Formats: sequence, structure tokens, C-alpha cells
Amino acid sequence: MRDKTARPADHTNLRGLELALVALPVAALPHVWHQPPWITALVVLAIAARAWLLGTGRPAPSLGVMSVLAVIAGGLTFAQFGTVFGQEAGTALLLVMIAFKLLETRNRRDIVIALFLGYFVVVTTYFFDQSILIAAYSLLATWLLTAALIQVHAGRVIPRPRLARQAGAMLLHALPFMLILFFVFPRVEGPLWGDPQREQTARTGLSGELNPGDIANLLQDESTALRVEFDRQVPPLRAQYWRALVMTDFDGRRWSADENRSLIQPTAADTDNVIRYTATLEPTRARYLPMLDYPSTLPEDAELRANYQVLRDRPVTSRIQYSAEAALTTPPGAGEPTLDPQERTRALHLPPSAAPRSRAEVALWRATHGDDDRAIIQAALQQFSAEPYRYTLQPPRLEDDTTDTFLFETQAGYCEHYASAFAVLMRAADIPTRVVTGYQGGAWQARGEYLRLRNADAHAWNEVWLDGEGWIRVDPTAAIAPERIEQGLPGLASDTGEEIPGFLRRGEGLSWLQRARFGMDDWGDFVRFRWESWVLAFDPERQRELFARLGLDSQDWRSVLIALGVGFGSLALIALTWVWLRRPRQRHAPADRVLQQLSLRIARHDRRLARQAHEPVDAWSRRVARARPDLRESLKAFAEAYNRQRFAPLTPEQRQEDLRHLRGLLYAVPRGKPPAPRPDPAHA
Repeated sequence: MRDKTARPADHTNLRGLELALVALPVAALPHVWHQPPWITALVVLAIAARAWLLGTGRPAPSLGVMSVLAVIAGGLTFAQFGTVFGQEAGTALLLVMIAFKLLETRNRRDIVIALFLGYFVVVTTYFFDQSILIAAYSLLATWLLTAALIQVHAGRVIPRPRLARQAGAMLLHALPFMLILFFVFPRVEGPLWGDPQREQTARTGLSGELNPGDIANLLQDESTALRVEFDRQVPPLRAQYWRALVMTDFDGRRWSADENRSLIQPTAADTDNVIRYTATLEPTRARYLPMLDYPSTLPEDAELRANYQVLRDRPVTSRIQYSAEAALTTPPGAGEPTLDPQERTRALHLPPSAAPRSRAEVALWRATHGDDDRAIIQAALQQFSAEPYRYTLQPPRLEDDTTDTFLFETQAGYCEHYASAFAVLMRAADIPTRVVTGYQGGAWQARGEYLRLRNADAHAWNEVWLDGEGWIRVDPTAAIAPERIEQGLPGLASDTGEEIPGFLRRGEGLSWLQRARFGMDDWGDFVRFRWESWVLAFDPERQRELFARLGLDSQDWRSVLIALGVGFGSLALIALTWVWLRRPRQRHAPADRVLQQLSLRIARHDRRLARQAHEPVDAWSRRVARARPDLRESLKAFAEAYNRQRFAPLTPEQRQEDLRHLRGLLYAVPRGKPPAPRPDPAHA
């Protein structure tokens, strides 16, 4: 039995469905990388089925069939995600329901609903990716959706080129309104679309723990961790230490950071010795903010711990931008006579069984140098710089007692190996020491004048406490591989003789294809950085700065309304002016102007005799002749001369001659009132 609900589609009302079957898949395409394969397959099958039904003229599935499909899709979504809400589950359900809406389309209203939902699909793309490429792609999808809407509402089939121009023009008209809303509409803390799922799993490579080999493993990671723009002065490369985590606790193998330290205020620095900068940090899922040593001012939402570790009030789950200042020559605790006893105990702690051979070595140094802590420090650095120690990008794995194994057996390591061993040696010598991890060096991007730090630029160094001087930075890497500090990671190739990733070399030894690839990577990073700093980083703080420059109070909603009103009012005025200037202007031929003058002359005494805009001149002359028999011959001659002037193939000389004749006929028509009718002799 035929299902009565399976009504045949009214194909006369499905104009635009073909374009909708193209626009909606384009809008949904970016979700292929973020949704389960079965979601993609279901959407593709539904759209393909609708295209087949349209091509064969078959009716859409019945309401009962669509209801069953919707229940199945909802159940599968719940089974996949455990919910039908949230970014991933909600987006998956939206994609499936749009595909089903297309499948059941029977009239123009159904197409319009599906296209409007397509705009929401474009918006959900930003749940997962907010890059400039996605922004450009979303414009393409919006353009296609708009073109489909125009076609749906048109009473006829519009040629594709014209349809594309109309849709593009509508988007251009909306652009000024979009810009006003972007800059003026109240901003919220954090990303407008939530935390992009792609970024939730991103990391900088640094964690709250440090084991031998952890940083060496990051050498192949070319992803960006931090970008920095300096206000004026750019510090030398050897001074670019970006402090992220400070590690005091040591269990014999692993160093651990402690965030539960007391808060302190940054030390004010001489303005002549201050480096001002703005940093853009990729998501880390942690609270720390890499800061140039040594921080003298902090971002508003950050705090300084006693170990000079800067922590944000919440984890960095999305890309953020912050400004700060650093004093290069003011170490933590400068001028303090002694270290806090509790902190000193922690900074000297070693497990009782850790590094016995290292302790014996340090005892010999003490016997030689006595209480001279600086001499002990130099003894350790000199040992690292001497044979057979070497700096390697591929350190051997350390077992058992990592410090003694490294110092007396393998004697080859990366920065964290030397930093860890140096800290153990200093603590064995009764010198408070801690390990600091962060970034050092980076690549200067001349195109955008900013510093780019990759995860591969991760570094570890030490700080030792000297009474009266504070926590002094000591970098064992500078002793064993000074090129790493002076030239950054590219200097390691010449120092170690080992191969380093091509993205770190960027110089000799690269093929033209590699150089082209890295050049494109630099261009891409520059574009991404500007997109992130100008668009994605436009947060409430920047909006307040913009309002302040405009003389508005961002805390007062009336100021926001005034700004919106002024912006939209200005746009409306500009739009009206543009429409008025582009209004169609009638350009009358000389013969038409003469005809208009004749019409005014005749209608002077009887407005009913004026020529109508749609009225041919012959018909008008006959109508007037019936009311004014005295003008019959004049109007007949005028009509013939007018038609000849307008439509006959004349030379320019003939046209000028006929125009003069036409004007003469105009002036031959009397201005006065029509003559009074003569009395009938029969009634005299």
C-alpha cells in the first residue's frame, strides 16, 4: 500500500535545490577532520540520495521513514559521544539533521530552512579551528549559501555568473556592519566559540616534571610555542632566557616544579634597563607564562611566585597574548643577605643514596677551594667544558643513578642532563641550586620583526643562591656548547657535528626545495601571527583600549550604544548617498526634449492633454487633435518629423537639419487658448 504521507515533490518550487546540494556539503567539509567517519558517510549518502531523487523526479521519503532515520541518527550520536549536547556531539547531530532535511525537501520553505542551518554549520567550524585558512574557507561557504538563497527566492533561473556577482555584492554590503560589530560589540573573556578542540590537545612540550631526555625529545618538534614582539630594544640572543617552570624538588632522577609558593611583587627596574615586549603564547593546558628573565611587570591576570615563576589565574587552553617588562640585570633576591631557611633546605635537598661518586668529587673541590662558592661553581663548569664531556642531540639512555651514570660513564647529554648534574653537584657542595626550564634563543623573523620560539627551542639551566647577590643564573650549556647560547640551535650543527632538523639550519646544506619550503613556512607563520594578533587576540582589554582612544567608557553601556549608533548611522548615511549617486538618470534625446516642451505647451490650458510617459507620439497627437481640431495638421506634421528624427537612418547633418525643423514646428503651435467654437448658422 502506498504511504499517503509520501507526497510527490513540487519541482516547480525546488528552484535552487541543485545549488543547495553543492553549498551545504562545502559548508560541512571542514568537519570531516573532526567527526567520526560514520557521520561523514551518513551525510554523504543522504545528500547523494537527494541528488538522485531530484534527477529522477522521484518523491522525497515519507515522514515515517525520515522519523525513523532521525531516531537512529540520534541514538548513534548518543552512543558515540555519550550525549547529544556539547561542541562535538551537537555539531555531529546538526550535520546529520541538515542532510536529512535536504533528503526530505519538498518545497521552497524546506530549502530555505536547510540553507539557514548551513550558516550555523559554518559557525560551528570555529569550534575546532580558528585559523585564517578556515576564515577564508568559511567566506567561500557563506558566499555559496547566499547564492543558493538568492536563487531559491528568485522567480526565474538566474545565470550562474550573475548569481555569483549578486551574492558577492551582498557579502560586501554586509562587510562594514560586520566590522562595526567586531570592534564595538561587547567582548567576553576567552574565545567567543569556546576552546577550539584542536588546541585543547596542543602543548608547548614543557611539563611540571623533568627527566633526562625530555627536552632532547623536543628537538624534532618544529611547532611554534611562543612569538614575541619587542617594543624597542631587542636583547642579544645570549640574554634571551624565557623562564617557564622552576624546579626545586628532586627524587634522584626527576625534577618537579612547585606552584604552591608564596606570592611576591616584581622588583621595579630602572627604565633604561627595561625590555618591553608582547608575547603570543600557544595553548599549553597549564598555568605558567614564559617570561623573559627577569620579570619586572606582569600581565593583569598573572601572579609572581617567590621562585619567580609567573602563573596565570587559569590554564592556557587557547592562544593568548600578554604584555610585560623584564629587567635583564636584576636577578631574584638581589640584595638579600641570606636565603629563607625553609627555602634553603629545599634547595639543598638530595636523596641520601643519590650520586655517591659525585659527592666524593665535590668533597675534593671543597678541600681545594674551601668556602669559595664561586670557585666550586667554576670547577664544575670547567669539568663540563673539558674532555671527554660532549654535548649531543641524541643522548644515551641513563639507568640507575642518572647523575653518576652521566658524569662518570656516558659523559654525553643535552641541556637537561647538564642542568640536572650541575644542580646535584652544587647541592652536594652545600650551594642552594634549582633547575629552570623554558626557552632560549629562537629565530628572528625579519619579515614581521618578531621572535619565533619553537618547542625545539626548549632549554634547561640553573640558578644558584649566593648570599647578598640572590639567585644567579648559571647555564652549564654555555660551558660545554657556547654556540647553543650565542647562535641558538643552528650553532649546534657546527659544534656537535651532528645532523639537526632542517627547519633549524635554514642555511647551507639545504636543497632549493627545502629552502623554498622553509621560506613558505616563514611566510605562513607571518600571516598566522598577524591574524592571531590582530583578530583572535582582540579581547576585552584591547576593546577597552580602543574605546579609551575614542573617548568612550567601555564600562558604560550607553557609550557602547552610542558607538553602535554612530557606526550604523554613518553606514546608513554612506549607503543612502551611494544609492542616490547611482540612481538611474534619464538621458533624453534632443527630439524627446522638444516633445516634452510641446506637451507642456498644449497642457497649459488643459492638463488632460499632457502626454503620458507610456503614450506613443502618434496616439497622443490623435488624442489631442480630437480635443483641439485646430492643432490637427500641426500635430500630424510634428509627429512625422519626430518619428523621422528618432528612428530614421540619418546622417549627422540630416539629423541636425531635421532637429531644427522639429523645433520650428514646436514654435508654430500657438500658446494661446483654443479658439472658441463658431456658432452654428442653422441656429443663428
